[in-house]
Amino acid sequence: MLGAHRDDAYAKRVGDIGGHRTDAIYLAVDDPDALYEKVKASGATIEMEPYNTDYGSRDFAARDPEGGLWSFGTYWPKVGEESLPG
Repeated sequence: MLGAHRDDAYAKRVGDIGGHRTDAIYLAVDDPDALYEKVKASGATIEMEPYNTDYGSRDFAARDPEGGLWSFGTYWPKVGEESLPG
């Protein structure tokens, strides 16, 4: 999922950081807390600890080694459909 520009705390983590272009990607996952533990154990930089959103999703965010921002959570815009094929 890609999102529109907005002026909030999340948006401040995306864009031109330290002279390097970064982008953000959101991936819907079934168990963000379990994935968070794996990502944290791998040594990734955690940008947002797991939290519950006001729209019912459970999310967290981390950076890859090149500075890209990856967000993971349970939000799936097509409620009632499977989040992953198969």
